[in-house]
Amino acid sequence: MLIAEFASSPFRIADHVTVDAPQAADLTKISATLDSTLTAELDGAQWSLGLAGEEILLAALGLAIARTIGEGVVPVDVAGHSGSIPLSCTSAGLATATEALGAVHRSLSAGSTAPKLAAQPASEIFFSYLGTEPGLRHPLELRAYRADGLVQLDWWYDTRSFDSYTVEELSEQLPLALIELTSEAMPQSHTPMAVGH
Repeated sequence: MLIAEFASSPFRIADHVTVDAPQAADLTKISATLDSTLTAELDGAQWSLGLAGEEILLAALGLAIARTIGEGVVPVDVAGHSGSIPLSCTSAGLATATEALGAVHRSLSAGSTAPKLAAQPASEIFFSYLGTEPGLRHPLELRAYRADGLVQLDWWYDTRSFDSYTVEELSEQLPLALIELTSEAMPQSHTPMAVGH
């Protein structure tokens, strides 16, 4: 599945439209922990697939969005990267695990040269594998970090934009998506898509 196939019609993921950035009082958090098995799965996948942890988690986020909200491409602001990247949110029936991970890897590697989404909608999602504090700019922020040897996932969301059950479902789907991706994906160096990108 190529990002370009969905790029002409990026979609919004929020349950409700808001016009201004959230304030501290608008935000709430759902916290989840990847248990020792899932954390080990992520660590092992980084080594076996030759990908960074943030790339694997972003691909899992894309699959979780596809299962919870719908399929398409959404712009995501990623900590440490300038500008939004297009995150392909597709089900396993439309993109293999290897393709999903490869798309994220290419988007992060391309940076400002990544494919642009039609109409360049503002990103509704911020992703960070660097820290815990919300940035107070996005309706949805996923903060992943290490604590006591385990990966912690904090889902900060604007209660004006998202219903709690939507974020709860995303938080439940992401670990399942992680297992699927890490168990089915092939190492990037063994796939044609990793060549010449």
